[in-house]
Amino acid sequence: MKAYDLVVFGASGFTGHYVVREILSIKKDDRYSGLKWAVAGRNENKVKETLASVSVATGEDLSNVPILIADVKDPASLEKMAEQAEVVVNVVGPYRFFGEPVVKACVEKGASHVDISGEPQVRNETRAEFNFHHL
Repeated sequence: MKAYDLVVFGASGFTGHYVVREILSIKKDDRYSGLKWAVAGRNENKVKETLASVSVATGEDLSNVPILIADVKDPASLEKMAEQAEVVVNVVGPYRFFGEPVVKACVEKGASHVDISGEPQVRNETRAEFNFHHL
Protein backbone atom coordinates (compact mmCIF):
# COMPACT_ATOMS: atom_id res chain seq x y z
CA MET A 1 0.00 0.00 0.00
CA LYS A 2 1.37 3.37 -1.00
CA ALA A 3 1.34 6.51 1.13
CA TYR A 4 -0.93 8.46 -1.22
CA ASP A 5 -3.84 7.56 -3.43
CA LEU A 6 -3.11 10.58 -5.60
CA VAL A 7 -0.25 13.03 -6.12
CA VAL A 8 -0.66 16.18 -8.20
CA PHE A 9 2.70 16.85 -9.85
CA GLY A 10 3.11 20.44 -10.97
CA ALA A 11 0.64 21.74 -8.40
CA SER A 12 2.07 25.27 -8.40
CA GLY A 13 1.38 25.84 -12.09
CA PHE A 14 -1.72 27.26 -13.74
CA THR A 15 -3.39 23.89 -14.32
CA GLY A 16 -2.20 22.48 -11.01
CA HIS A 17 -4.04 25.22 -9.15
CA TYR A 18 -7.31 24.12 -10.74
CA VAL A 19 -6.63 20.42 -10.20
CA VAL A 20 -6.11 21.07 -6.48
CA ARG A 21 -9.44 22.93 -6.36
CA GLU A 22 -11.15 20.05 -8.15
CA ILE A 23 -9.76 17.54 -5.64
CA LEU A 24 -11.26 19.59 -2.83
CA SER A 25 -14.60 19.51 -4.62
CA ILE A 26 -14.41 15.74 -5.11
CA LYS A 27 -13.45 15.15 -1.46
CA LYS A 28 -16.82 16.60 -0.41
CA ASP A 29 -18.42 13.43 -1.77
CA ASP A 30 -18.53 10.87 1.03
CA ARG A 31 -17.15 8.21 -1.32
CA TYR A 32 -13.88 10.15 -1.61
CA SER A 33 -13.65 11.86 1.77
CA GLY A 34 -10.85 9.49 2.83
CA LEU A 35 -8.71 10.24 -0.22
CA LYS A 36 -5.04 10.42 0.76
CA TRP A 37 -3.40 12.96 -1.50
CA ALA A 38 -0.33 15.13 -1.80
CA VAL A 39 1.03 17.81 -4.08
CA ALA A 40 4.43 17.85 -5.72
CA GLY A 41 6.63 20.33 -7.49
CA ARG A 42 10.19 21.46 -7.83
CA ASN A 43 9.84 24.59 -5.67
CA GLU A 44 8.41 24.06 -2.19
CA ASN A 45 7.68 27.75 -1.66
CA LYS A 46 5.65 28.01 -4.87
CA VAL A 47 3.69 24.89 -3.97
CA LYS A 48 2.98 26.37 -0.52
CA GLU A 49 1.83 29.60 -2.19
CA THR A 50 -0.58 27.63 -4.36
CA LEU A 51 -2.00 25.80 -1.36
CA ALA A 52 -2.39 29.11 0.49
CA SER A 53 -4.11 30.69 -2.50
CA VAL A 54 -6.53 27.78 -2.89
CA SER A 55 -7.16 27.86 0.87
CA VAL A 56 -8.19 31.51 0.69
CA ALA A 57 -10.35 30.93 -2.39
CA THR A 58 -12.15 27.88 -0.98
CA GLY A 59 -12.10 28.42 2.77
CA GLU A 60 -10.46 24.99 3.16
CA ASP A 61 -7.42 24.53 5.40
CA LEU A 62 -4.71 22.98 3.23
CA SER A 63 -1.85 23.50 5.65
CA ASN A 64 -1.63 19.75 6.31
CA VAL A 65 -1.51 18.67 2.66
CA PRO A 66 1.83 16.88 2.20
CA ILE A 67 4.29 18.47 -0.22
CA LEU A 68 6.73 16.31 -2.17
CA ILE A 69 9.71 17.82 -3.97
CA ALA A 70 10.17 16.46 -7.48
CA ASP A 71 11.81 17.89 -10.59
CA VAL A 72 11.67 16.55 -14.15
CA LYS A 73 15.43 17.12 -14.39
CA ASP A 74 16.04 14.88 -11.36
CA PRO A 75 14.99 11.27 -12.08
CA ALA A 76 15.62 10.17 -8.49
CA SER A 77 13.17 12.77 -7.20
CA LEU A 78 10.55 11.62 -9.71
CA GLU A 79 11.02 8.01 -8.64
CA LYS A 80 10.70 8.97 -4.98
CA MET A 81 7.44 10.76 -5.78
CA ALA A 82 6.07 7.91 -7.92
CA GLU A 83 6.88 5.19 -5.40
CA GLN A 84 4.64 6.97 -2.86
CA ALA A 85 1.64 7.32 -5.19
CA GLU A 86 -1.02 5.01 -6.52
CA VAL A 87 -1.76 7.66 -9.17
CA VAL A 88 0.30 10.63 -10.38
CA VAL A 89 -1.70 13.37 -12.08
CA ASN A 90 0.97 15.07 -14.16
CA VAL A 91 0.22 18.71 -14.99
CA VAL A 92 3.80 19.69 -15.79
CA GLY A 93 4.20 20.84 -19.35
CA PRO A 94 4.83 21.11 -22.11
CA TYR A 95 4.75 17.33 -22.27
CA ARG A 96 6.93 17.14 -25.36
CA PHE A 97 9.79 18.39 -23.16
CA PHE A 98 8.86 17.17 -19.69
CA GLY A 99 6.40 14.27 -19.95
CA GLU A 100 8.59 11.24 -20.64
CA PRO A 101 10.68 11.32 -17.42
CA VAL A 102 7.51 11.38 -15.32
CA VAL A 103 5.95 8.46 -17.22
CA LYS A 104 9.20 6.51 -16.90
CA ALA A 105 9.33 7.05 -13.12
CA CYS A 106 5.69 5.98 -12.79
CA VAL A 107 6.26 2.82 -14.82
CA GLU A 108 9.38 1.92 -12.85
CA LYS A 109 7.74 2.52 -9.46
CA GLY A 110 4.32 1.06 -10.20
CA ALA A 111 2.23 4.22 -10.15
CA SER A 112 -0.55 4.94 -12.60
CA HIS A 113 0.05 8.08 -14.66
CA VAL A 114 -2.70 10.49 -15.70
CA ASP A 115 -1.79 12.53 -18.76
CA ILE A 116 -3.98 15.62 -19.02
CA SER A 117 -2.03 17.23 -21.83
CA GLY A 118 -3.58 18.44 -25.01
CA GLU A 119 -0.66 17.03 -26.97
CA PRO A 120 -1.94 13.92 -28.81
CA GLN A 121 1.32 13.34 -30.69
CA VAL A 122 3.26 13.16 -27.43
CA ARG A 123 0.61 10.89 -25.93
CA ASN A 124 0.85 8.53 -28.90
CA GLU A 125 4.65 8.50 -28.82
CA THR A 126 4.64 7.79 -25.08
CA ARG A 127 2.18 4.93 -25.48
CA ALA A 128 4.34 3.45 -28.23
CA GLU A 129 7.58 3.86 -26.28
CA PHE A 130 6.22 2.24 -23.12
CA ASN A 131 4.01 -0.28 -24.95
CA PHE A 132 0.80 1.17 -23.50
CA HIS A 133 -2.60 0.60 -25.00
CA HIS A 134 -5.40 3.13 -24.97
CA LEU A 135 -8.32 1.84 -22.92
